[in-house]
Amino acid sequence: MDVTLLWPWVLPIAVGIGLLLAALGLWLPRRKRDRGLPVAHVDRMTSLAAFRGALLRYRLWIGGALVASLVGVAVAGAIGSRPSGISANQEEDYKRDIVLCLDVSGSMVDVDAEILGVYQQIASELDGERIGMRIFDASSVMAFPLTSDYDYIAGQLGRYQRALSGTLGPDEQFNYLAGTASGLGASLVGDGLASCVLDFADLEASERPRSIILATDNVVNGQQIFSLPQAGQLAVDNEVRVYAINPFDFGGDMASQELREVSEGTGGAYFALDFAQTVPQIVDRVNAIEAGYIETPPQVQIIDRPGALPLIVLVLVAGVCLAAWRVRL
Repeated sequence: MDVTLLWPWVLPIAVGIGLLLAALGLWLPRRKRDRGLPVAHVDRMTSLAAFRGALLRYRLWIGGALVASLVGVAVAGAIGSRPSGISANQEEDYKRDIVLCLDVSGSMVDVDAEILGVYQQIASELDGERIGMRIFDASSVMAFPLTSDYDYIAGQLGRYQRALSGTLGPDEQFNYLAGTASGLGASLVGDGLASCVLDFADLEASERPRSIILATDNVVNGQQIFSLPQAGQLAVDNEVRVYAINPFDFGGDMASQELREVSEGTGGAYFALDFAQTVPQIVDRVNAIEAGYIETPPQVQIIDRPGALPLIVLVLVAGVCLAAWRVRL
């Protein structure tokens, strides 16, 4: 950017003051000095070539010091006016969005604290992704929205884990099931998954890859608005991958098979709750997805750009000091 002066009137004022001081120094009457004893035939000495050369050098040093002082005042005025430039930084970001979708129905309560431990491990191994969480039973509630504040994420996951394991501190008042019993039935997995899909803001406009990590046993009790396959299709339509964790995979049961088919049909994957393998496998799957380009708003900054002006002032001051030393001022 072109360098601009924040206060362009400072430089001419500083130069004007310097010139005024110089003029006053020349025109003000000087105090009568004690010239000492008169000496006869001084003209013989002043006519010597050596004397004339010394006088010339003296005048040159004095003139140079005066010029350096005036230029120094002008440059200092320029620095005082704070030459600056406007910088617009466009940051590029390549990140993903992840929603943790947790079934808090009665059949899952005993393992939800362990699943939250899995969620904490997954969040700790990701870098810069936006993470949110929703819990559901008969109805769903947003635990916290998509955010990249990992301290906040860890705090919220820890609070839910303490609530589910019954280890809340005496100062913590937290009903983790609030808002999850508003519907008819329990463990409405299809509705829960559909609400998690809709948590991604600007589904059509956003270029961030989107993933859901769904923890449920898929044991539905009640009438759903969305069946699990319909919710899976909603995820497919919005390019959301579903990674399902089933802590009660008994092998071959219909609920587990349906959950596997739906999650894999979205491009995601299905996992039994194996703590040794689940976390690294999910993290690897999420990281394998190409991150989306995120164009952040430009940050406009005004930056001081004095350039070489401070160095010039230092050189001029050094020159004036040298001249003063040479002429014994």
